[in-house]
Amino acid sequence: MAGEWIATVGNSDQLKTIINGPFLKGHREPRVAMVGRSNVGKSSLINSMLGARLAQVSAEPGKTRLIHFYHWKDSSKIIVDLPGYGYARASQADRNKWAQLIQAYLKADENLQAALLLVDARNGPSQLDREAFDFLQSGGVGVQIVFNKTDGLKTQKERAERRRDAGSILEEMGVDPAEAIWVSSRTGDRMNELVNRIRSFGPGEEGA
Repeated sequence: MAGEWIATVGNSDQLKTIINGPFLKGHREPRVAMVGRSNVGKSSLINSMLGARLAQVSAEPGKTRLIHFYHWKDSSKIIVDLPGYGYARASQADRNKWAQLIQAYLKADENLQAALLLVDARNGPSQLDREAFDFLQSGGVGVQIVFNKTDGLKTQKERAERRRDAGSILEEMGVDPAEAIWVSSRTGDRMNELVNRIRSFGPGEEGA
């Protein structure tokens, strides 16, 4: 199996029990965090990358309310599945709790190599995506922009228009549009490009 579950945590005190310097439950492989809106297809993308159905896929957005760690053996990385943001039905108290948990993780893990910011290819980046990007950057985390659900763009004209519109927003964010990766975890389109990009990450990777 290319991947396996390592641990799941739901509060900052649990982080202290699994992270010890560069190690995470005895694993020294660098970590890559997955960040995105609650309906962006994060779990499906993780399963596609790992080649195993480990992350729970649900029709109900906002299912991931904990931090899940997966060992991606083929790439010598640990994938960190962070709680999705922007879930409308979540209470403000829950949103604050998730934000605090994410912030605690980012601060605790010295071996976090980079973050993948997943954006909906059909309509992003949204304002929440931009805020997430700024939050990660302010914490010194390198960010790779990944547009998922490209299979939702049915025609060549629609794909071209979306890339143009999204590119303008990325430029406003200070990101080179050419560095963003457009994929579909459902069809597998350009997943190899994403996998190779993650495997190429080095220390202090800046991403896109």
